[in-house]
Amino acid sequence: MACFSLNLPAVRAAVALLALQVMAPALTAQARAVTTGLARPSIDTTVLGRLAFRGIGPANMMGRATDVEGVPGDPDIVYVGTATSGVWKTRNGGTTWKPLFDAQPTLSIGDIALEPGNPAVVYVGTGEANVRNSVSFGRGMYKSTDGGASWRFIGLGDTRHIARVQVSAADPRTVFVCAVGHIGGPNTERGVFVSRDAGETWSRTLFVDHRHGCADLDMDPKNANIVYATMWHFDRKQWTFTSGSELGGIFRSIDGGRTWSKMKNGLPTLIGRAGIRVAPSSPNVVYSIAETRVGYVWRSDDFGVNWKMTSDNAATLCRGFYYSQLRVDPVNPDRVYSIACQLSKSIDGGRTFTQFSGSIHGDHHGIWIDPLNPSRMWQVNDGGIAVSNDMGANWGFPQSFALAQFYQVHADNREPFYFLGGGLQDNGNWLGPNRTREPQGILTDDWRLVSYGDGYYQTSHPENPDLIVSESQGGWIFRTDMKTLEQQDVSPQPRRNDGGPVNALEYRFNWNAPMVASPHDGRVLYFGAQVLFRSKDFGSTWDIISPDLTKNDPSRQGFAGGPVLKEATTAEYYNSLYSVTESPVQRGLIWAGADDGNLHVTRDDGKTWTRVDRNVPALGAEAVVSHIEASRTAACLAYATFERHFMDDYKAYVYRTADCGATWTNIAGNLPDGAYLQVLREDPRNAQVLYAGTEAGLYVSVTGGGNWFRLGGNLPAVPVHEVLVHGRENDLIVATHARGIWILDDASAIQELATAAAAPKAHLFRMRTATRFATKTTKTPSLGDALYRGTNPAYGAIIRYHLASTPDSATPVRVEVRDSAGAVVRVLHDVPRLRGINTTSWNLAFDAPRQRKPIDPSDPSVQFFGPPSGPRALPGRYSVRLVVGDMQIEQPLTVRLDPTVTVAPAALREQFVMAMQLRELQSVVNDTLRALDGRRGEIEARKRAADAIADDGGRAASRKAAEELAEVDELLLVLVKPTTIPYYSDGPRIADRVGALLRTVDGTNAQPTGPQRALSTSLANELRAALDNVTRVLGRLGITM
Repeated sequence: MACFSLNLPAVRAAVALLALQVMAPALTAQARAVTTGLARPSIDTTVLGRLAFRGIGPANMMGRATDVEGVPGDPDIVYVGTATSGVWKTRNGGTTWKPLFDAQPTLSIGDIALEPGNPAVVYVGTGEANVRNSVSFGRGMYKSTDGGASWRFIGLGDTRHIARVQVSAADPRTVFVCAVGHIGGPNTERGVFVSRDAGETWSRTLFVDHRHGCADLDMDPKNANIVYATMWHFDRKQWTFTSGSELGGIFRSIDGGRTWSKMKNGLPTLIGRAGIRVAPSSPNVVYSIAETRVGYVWRSDDFGVNWKMTSDNAATLCRGFYYSQLRVDPVNPDRVYSIACQLSKSIDGGRTFTQFSGSIHGDHHGIWIDPLNPSRMWQVNDGGIAVSNDMGANWGFPQSFALAQFYQVHADNREPFYFLGGGLQDNGNWLGPNRTREPQGILTDDWRLVSYGDGYYQTSHPENPDLIVSESQGGWIFRTDMKTLEQQDVSPQPRRNDGGPVNALEYRFNWNAPMVASPHDGRVLYFGAQVLFRSKDFGSTWDIISPDLTKNDPSRQGFAGGPVLKEATTAEYYNSLYSVTESPVQRGLIWAGADDGNLHVTRDDGKTWTRVDRNVPALGAEAVVSHIEASRTAACLAYATFERHFMDDYKAYVYRTADCGATWTNIAGNLPDGAYLQVLREDPRNAQVLYAGTEAGLYVSVTGGGNWFRLGGNLPAVPVHEVLVHGRENDLIVATHARGIWILDDASAIQELATAAAAPKAHLFRMRTATRFATKTTKTPSLGDALYRGTNPAYGAIIRYHLASTPDSATPVRVEVRDSAGAVVRVLHDVPRLRGINTTSWNLAFDAPRQRKPIDPSDPSVQFFGPPSGPRALPGRYSVRLVVGDMQIEQPLTVRLDPTVTVAPAALREQFVMAMQLRELQSVVNDTLRALDGRRGEIEARKRAADAIADDGGRAASRKAAEELAEVDELLLVLVKPTTIPYYSDGPRIADRVGALLRTVDGTNAQPTGPQRALSTSLANELRAALDNVTRVLGRLGITM
């Protein structure tokens, strides 16, 4: 073992210091920019691939799940399909869940099917079949043969929406697909498809016409030749939808799906969406829940030949186009479950139904009942998933993963951490922090419900972030004080707007009516109907500042739905404003876009308006103005996005104007089909950077729209409905309509990507201000794994840099933190060194005390307290230096104190001095322990050698070594508690007490207390005495340090 030299006089001098004059001086270093006379090279955007977003939830209320499938008799494995978040799987009965489908080009799931007897074979039909106004789309069929670990596309890519997939129990190579098809136009890939070779090839065997698709399908479990399917005419437009026809209805095949006959006996001729289910225990019994005018639940007792209506209970259907599903108990053919706004069950063969799902979210879309244990059931709804083990009497709601479907999001400026608020599909408006002081992260109870409904826009008062105005469907807005919980309806049209056609109302508010605050005065709100409302007092009063800005077509303002049933939820209210914004550059320059394609601008605060959509080139009819973004760089510079997917056009339409709409330039460029835009944002720090929230993920341009790339990393290609860059923190905030809110902490790597690409060797990105704050666990940390934990960002300063190439192993790469005088505060050696963008962080701490031995992550103290850390740096100005070989690049860094904490600078300086003293004490005792460990190892080696000598000399040498070992162990016992002693069996020693005091002194932003000062002095004296004893004992033994 190498000999360790310890200079005890120097140690004693260090320990005797009463104060260390160390503080953070003012920063003098400035960023050193790299300049070049060469033309800008092409930008490699793949270097952004390692940028990691963090998901923060919420998981209190999830989002729409569409299907659930379990393994018969196995309570552990369950698959869940979702509207926009892909396929999830649990292997432990719902405690934890894992996404399986993130690498696929679509995450909208219609149905999942497991091969009977071999659940490792999984089929997924993509494209949700619950074709509401916010439905996403799919891209065909996928198959896994390893339980979802990998997937393969197996065809039917143009079906767009798949309602059902079934695998034959008699022949697992036979697979049926029930495809709805396009919902906004005709197509041929719809109806019932059959594969006889496990998905390798497909044949369409049931097809009505180009506008009818398949709504449901089921097979006789005892006779694979008998198959039932329901055919459905559906067409959706922005202002209405059509559901039902006389050509649709229930069809049956008795030859394994090769030929089909329409079932008519006892059934009405006009049928909308219909669900179909065979009773597993008595397959002659077949049920259908159908959208008709004469009843909803139908039953056949002779394999579908003859039917009778058993129930006209409207609750069993609720909204036919959105539900129309049922299930039959595996062992009791008279126990039937209807799946609609609420779950209902019948125990008398479908004649009477009672609701039984009051404790969980409504709007249900599926149930899986374990055929080997019918008491166990899983179900999916607009609020996520639920499980029951007592046939639905009681329900559990897993909250371990986030499926929240945000429509809009707002970020406030509260300190020290901003909060985010926004609306969720069918789950109200919520408010939660972007990070917490809790080491566990952001938990479900950190999120608070602001208001009910289908949540949309939300904004907070600029002087009181707890005063919030939030909006739900159809123009219903509330002002809520989150401290007092007082809530007031402040809608300009204070009434429930649903239940009738929009032409029955004075004002036509969209399902997703725009409500935004003025960038010049956050108390000023704009709210769009067919006219634009403005409030100057945060919603107390409203004025109209425009005429009707829509096409005002009365033929499109009646009831939606038909020809079977009407619909009036406000989801199809039309001729209404859909996007509103005011220029940040010029007060009173306001843009207003409508769902019918009209786009207006006013430059005089609403006195006069100019229609400018006629100037937009190559834009088809019936386009929706999905978003308008007014630039921060020039008053008349703006961006407009349009979408036409309900016209069966899934292209991206993105335009730029520099003259207030007189002319427009198409900048959609290479955005792919399917990536139609929900939002476009201009980066506030670099106007060349544009963020596009699309139905197919987040896209970015760093060339002002010249070209686009998908920003992925760990963020899958889910629908993105809102994007923001936080003004203070520079965070890129992404509101997904699938997985809740995701945050890229500090967007400087994107903002400076062009500059980084031009740097020949390396580029260090600017850093945002780092905040020093206290962390503490105030919530029970031992709540198990079935709990969602949103990720906090790394504590301290996030440091990113770009390397043009991966350096060789001989080239040093490190990050140095220095004070303004140039003194080194911290050196980070173990940092990423790969080509592209690399991320590390500085936790605002000086180096940890010198250690006795290498840090063991499995050490219980490390697991409980975290790895050793040095004292935190004082607030002030610092510089960060990136060193790559002989190249050095610097950027300034400001460290601020938590602005909600009041403490005098002198008190922080005293705390810092004591913490540095304690760090030195800890280093000295660890140096001593390490030296004693070395001496002990040498003595043990001598004893082993002596033990090998079988004479009196050897025995004497062994005894002497044993005595020396005992004396060294006594010295160690004074300094540190042995790990061999149970934790509570003996008290702490000097090293333990110094470490504990360092943690408590440095763990807050406060002046040390009198007892802490006294203990610090006492520990220094104890250590001095212990070191004197070490010198004396080792000297007596003739052992040198």
